[in-house]
Amino acid sequence: MARLLHVIHGLTGGGAERQLTLLAPTQSARGHEVHIAVVRPEIPPSLTNSAVRVHVMRAAAHHDPRHIWRLRALITSVRADVVQTWLTQSDVMGGLAAVLTRTPWMLSERSSAVGYPPHWKNWLRARLARRAATIVANSQGGVAYWIAQGVTPTRIHLVPNVVDTLAIRDAAVAPMPAGFEGRPFVLFAGRLAEEKNPLVMIDALAQAFVSCDAVALLCGTGPMQATMTARIAALGMADRIVLAGLRPDVFGLLKQASMCLAISRYEGSPNVVLEAIAAGCPLVVSDIPAYTELLDAESAVVVERDNVQETARAIREVLQHPEAAASRAERARLRIASFTPENVAGALDVLYGAL
Repeated sequence: MARLLHVIHGLTGGGAERQLTLLAPTQSARGHEVHIAVVRPEIPPSLTNSAVRVHVMRAAAHHDPRHIWRLRALITSVRADVVQTWLTQSDVMGGLAAVLTRTPWMLSERSSAVGYPPHWKNWLRARLARRAATIVANSQGGVAYWIAQGVTPTRIHLVPNVVDTLAIRDAAVAPMPAGFEGRPFVLFAGRLAEEKNPLVMIDALAQAFVSCDAVALLCGTGPMQATMTARIAALGMADRIVLAGLRPDVFGLLKQASMCLAISRYEGSPNVVLEAIAAGCPLVVSDIPAYTELLDAESAVVVERDNVQETARAIREVLQHPEAAASRAERARLRIASFTPENVAGALDVLYGAL
């Protein structure tokens, strides 16, 4: 078994953080010695109650160059066999530390080309990643991005995201806002940011709700929150479209929702969509590759990205024909049956062994 060091900025927040929180205890249970290096000190209970060791590193600023040397010292101290990095900041700093210590480096790709606009940090990451022993992408879009960057295809591997099907199965019914009880409701869960297409989502919901008595719960926080609040108010929908903030009970909401709405402009491998599938929640998704790799017209309603009218029609279709929507949801669920923590950890074990 291997000594693994994962490098990530923190363990709370987005999809990559949740993935590592699910994966690391499984790797430990499989016999690996698992370490995680973080800057943010918040540690989820699932890790504090496991054999995984989390190292909280000091950093004076987001780009503190001394962090590279501290990571280098940690790699040496724990005698890591493999360093696996997650997200851009950690890919750069953790990757440099791995290169300096001559430790095999696995880069975890969580997005696709659209997620990397021209920026010095993205350029540096792409250049540095040529020194990685292997790149593990969670989507075909991620694979294509690195091939376009000149990385040899044999060094790039596709490994799907983990879906915590047991936690979703066991999730309790989640409480609803006042006035939402007993009404069909649309759920969104994710970062309130431009890539999630929030204004198109709100406009489509408002159009759909003109002809049906449904409500929407939009869960998450992010830079678009104030703009979204203003748009909801301008449309007179404040009592039917609610920004719910971060909800720890999203699994319980997915099990109750009439549908999950995911119309992002780009994604890597979308955790919330996978979780909705596992929960049996019908989906309306945009026609971006990250979604259409998993879903088609037989398993979801797929709409043109940025098309308000088409999205509104899709929302009405799901709400008005729940039996057809449930049939699509069941077909989708069968497609991700193998995305378990054990299977994903096993696929990574094969790659660790090759390193």
